[in-house]
Amino acid sequence: MGSLSINLPRLAFESNKDETYFRARLALLMKPALTSMSLRKKNISELVRLGMNPILANNTQYMQRCSTSLVINLVGLRDAVFGILGFNDDKQGCEVLHKVVETSVDIALKKAKELGTDVLVTMTKSDGSGRFISLDEEKYGKNSILKITENETYAEGVVIDASTLADLTIKSPQIVQCNRMAKTLNGGLFTQVKIPNGSKITEIKKNIEKISGLTNSFKLIMRVPLCGNCGMKDQTLSDKCPSCKSSYII
Repeated sequence: MGSLSINLPRLAFESNKDETYFRARLALLMKPALTSMSLRKKNISELVRLGMNPILANNTQYMQRCSTSLVINLVGLRDAVFGILGFNDDKQGCEVLHKVVETSVDIALKKAKELGTDVLVTMTKSDGSGRFISLDEEKYGKNSILKITENETYAEGVVIDASTLADLTIKSPQIVQCNRMAKTLNGGLFTQVKIPNGSKITEIKKNIEKISGLTNSFKLIMRVPLCGNCGMKDQTLSDKCPSCKSSYII
């Protein structure tokens, strides 16, 4: 009800590869969207107050404490800036990333003051990311999307490869960029640490200790094979499940 995911690659496609126009379109999209979300939130609160939802209406303590924020989730920022607008993944390209984030947060804070409600801007995992790619493939062609990303979803937050952690420090460009973006986003940044398949527990522990000293919040990501027949989940699964002998390994 109070959240909206914005398809940034679609905005970039519609901005004629112009970074300034891209940020302007983002601002123009956010303003009416936040106004509409705020109005819907007030309408639902009014319906609850009038007793249209008896369970909530009867719980006066819940109504007194009830407070929700409006959330804007930026999906596919790196895909839009590096894949469509044509910037390289260097210092200049990273500055453009931060400009986009700063523009969205600035608009959010101004609208929050105007609407009298909290507005958060975040870059986190979204169920709609895969749907965004499908819609863009229909409009712009699958080849156009493959030039941007080979994944099934657009970029969500920041991804750090665990194999590079040993060489990273708090002053490394990748970590500086991650922490700067996390500090700018008032709704948080989804930081993923990609663990190689088959990693041992001791290696995973070392990765956790290392990344803990580099950034405040993160989530470990590792693909673990799963038997589609019995549900057994184990890193050692390959051709056949040792439990049910099924070859249906996901």
